[in-house]
Amino acid sequence: MTTFTVHAPDGDAVAAARADRLTYLPEKMSWGALLLPMVWAPWRRLWWAFAAWIVATVAIDLFAARVDAGLAAVVSIGFALWFALAGNDLRRWAAERRGDRLVGVVEARDEAEAEARFLAHLADPSRPRFGRVEAAPSPAADRPAPSLARPASASPAQAPVVGWAVPGDRP
Repeated sequence: MTTFTVHAPDGDAVAAARADRLTYLPEKMSWGALLLPMVWAPWRRLWWAFAAWIVATVAIDLFAARVDAGLAAVVSIGFALWFALAGNDLRRWAAERRGDRLVGVVEARDEAEAEARFLAHLADPSRPRFGRVEAAPSPAADRPAPSLARPASASPAQAPVVGWAVPGDRP
């Protein structure tokens, strides 16, 4: 299973779902960024990441020519692995710069299943929305309010539940 982050323009998941403008980005290594970074970055419209990749590649080549080719090869392999591991994070960064906001997190086998799961949660009106703060139900709502001077043994109020949690699921 892969974790996908769901992004929508201006953070409005319902309007973006209706317009089919939701973006699902996996939390995993990008094979395209590892094997063909000079094609992958422009294909994904990651112009700043592509420019940084060019600068880093030229710097590694200059290092190889002036210092040590063996060490430069190790640095080059390390940079290629880092770029592949950070590829989808770079896509998230570009989405944030474009104005897309994180509206959900879904675990699924592939993007189609992630979309189906997210839209199923979005369509269920009884579930809290991602990012909305829901107050935990008080077990003693019928008790009178405590006085300002509370004894030291009294427990503090429970923190609010945030995200897809269903009220009552708290430990």
